[in-house]
Amino acid sequence: MKVAVIGPLCKDRNIIGGRSRSQPGGVTWYAGQALACLEVDTVVFGSFGQERPGWLRGFKAELVHLAAEKTIEFVNEYPENNPSARIQRAGIYSNKIRIENLEYCRLAGLDYIVLGPLYNDNISVELVEKLSKCARLVLSAQGAIRYLDGDRIVWKNPDNVLRVLPYVDYIFLDDKELRFISQREDLQEAARFLQENGAGNVMVTQGEQGSWIFLEDKEYKIRAFPPLELVDPTGAGDSYLAGFIKALELFDEPLQQGEFAAMTATLSIEHRGPFNKTTDEVCQRLGWR
Repeated sequence: MKVAVIGPLCKDRNIIGGRSRSQPGGVTWYAGQALACLEVDTVVFGSFGQERPGWLRGFKAELVHLAAEKTIEFVNEYPENNPSARIQRAGIYSNKIRIENLEYCRLAGLDYIVLGPLYNDNISVELVEKLSKCARLVLSAQGAIRYLDGDRIVWKNPDNVLRVLPYVDYIFLDDKELRFISQREDLQEAARFLQENGAGNVMVTQGEQGSWIFLEDKEYKIRAFPPLELVDPTGAGDSYLAGFIKALELFDEPLQQGEFAAMTATLSIEHRGPFNKTTDEVCQRLGWR
């Protein structure tokens, strides 16, 4: 399996239990690292500033640097260590990715392309349309609805997501993002709305409540796996995404695919930084051979 991940690489400052820690971040970082650890042939097209990439030390996936105005910076604060109550602040700089920035020869032979925008203008509809001709597209939706109000992140313009759905095979988002984008409260109705607007398959995470997988006309409830210790919830959704992509290669049953993804996310929040385990270790925690 060959996968490309496209989007900004950012600098995160995560504040958990009153303690602050700086590290790389973004879908490209968390999903890219997880895919590489799960033995997926992964290339990351990451946009960031011109500074020396010492802060990216330990990046396991192949990295193609896309030059940007400056590196995006995020502050993720979790009051009372609650992963569902994240407060985000940001310093946003131009990281728009254009088709001419990408090496088309590196896009040949891909099975999946993961789109990981961090801000509403990072990836255009035109770029999504062109990339859909190269491989199956996987969208991490949260960045497409992010705007700045001062230095605080707010959500606006759900149409940003709806416009690209006809080109997307898999969309990943949490339940709050799904309700905002669909403008519907009922989870099943909201997911079906996205499918009616073109999304092939919809994956919805709900933290400790588990997740849902909506595949064509079927839906599957996936149980959650409590962590042995909650250390850092940042990037859990991106790890779930990576685990699901790997599971598409390993398993035919949607329930197995979802549980593998859920356990990948659980293992990722048991330590600081991105997911760093192997496929065998995920299966062992699940009690699978």
